[in-house]
Amino acid sequence: MIEYVVIGHLWNPEGSEELRFGRRALQRQLPSSAQVIQTKAITTEAIWLEAQALLSPLANSSNLNSKVLLLAHPHLMLAPQTLAALQESIDNAGPNAMCWAFDSKHTHNHDPVEYRTWRGLERYAASKQSASELQPIGAIREGALVGLASLVTLSTSKSLQELKHWQVPSAFAHDFSDYHSGSRSEVIHMVPSAAKKVLDVGGGDGGFLKALKQSYGCETHLAEYSVQSCEVARAHVDKVWEGDFFSTPISEKFDCITFLDVLEHTTEPLHWLERARGLLESRGSIVASIPNVGHWTVIADLLEGRWDYAPVGIHCITHLRFFTRHSIEALLDEAGFEIESLEATRVEPPPWWHTSGLKAATSNALNIQDDNLSAYAFLVRAKLK
Repeated sequence: MIEYVVIGHLWNPEGSEELRFGRRALQRQLPSSAQVIQTKAITTEAIWLEAQALLSPLANSSNLNSKVLLLAHPHLMLAPQTLAALQESIDNAGPNAMCWAFDSKHTHNHDPVEYRTWRGLERYAASKQSASELQPIGAIREGALVGLASLVTLSTSKSLQELKHWQVPSAFAHDFSDYHSGSRSEVIHMVPSAAKKVLDVGGGDGGFLKALKQSYGCETHLAEYSVQSCEVARAHVDKVWEGDFFSTPISEKFDCITFLDVLEHTTEPLHWLERARGLLESRGSIVASIPNVGHWTVIADLLEGRWDYAPVGIHCITHLRFFTRHSIEALLDEAGFEIESLEATRVEPPPWWHTSGLKAATSNALNIQDDNLSAYAFLVRAKLK
């Protein structure tokens, strides 16, 4: 059984509620009797060396069959069967072996990731159980996140490279470590190219503003509550307004204000838009990215009686409001904005998903809009009325 868990660098000990929620969820997935060791190692090789240094002295004849789980960092969501599949595989892999899970950035057979919810992650990983449980690989995959070895292998091997490496298709992890630092390149084209000064509200580490400045050369401003994120952002954002968006005395006007997956985290999104309206130049506009609670992945979960909060995604633990295209349009109209452009970020349903039966069921069939079901999020630009 897994008796030791060695985890790599936790980049932000304080983190956010999303990161803390994800870490607690990971802890619940680990064996309750396992000894968990948090390290500052940032590479797989460094984690292995830390594990050797810490655990080799503990190896004795009574525990050599114990397993050691290596995690690159704690910002991981594990599919339910992951640890069991790794343990079964390592028992069949022979001596001097290391078994690795696939993950959201390195999928089995390079399959596209179709899930967007925790239940979807379970369905996705379960679909790989029919694949061969052990796939030999010549060397450790760069960026591997979840691996398992026996304590005897750990204590007797000279290096990680000399081991026999295997990958296990039904062992799968979702990596959400970049939650606060994404560049959001898919949104850049929504910002007017003529915008000279842009404020991003709740933009985390400022990754979007950094990418925007590289594309447009505009002056970038960030309004962000997290002290840690503000410290990171100051290295590449022109001005950081630290603190609550409402109480921080922002004294400048902007050509564009962006809310990228922010409004759904607020108790009163209307008030946030009204605050933004007062900070815009007369011809200014707002750009927002808002997840669609009507996406097929959410509907699929509900049909199974599931609504599982997660560290990220439509079911993010800190989402307080939920939107469809219809309610987005109504909110912007109430806030005094006129929509100029509205696009969808699409995650198309898999072959097993279809709604034709529902549409044709009766003369009073539901008015099902497949176009909206495939929209994972809506990107919208709106100007002042």
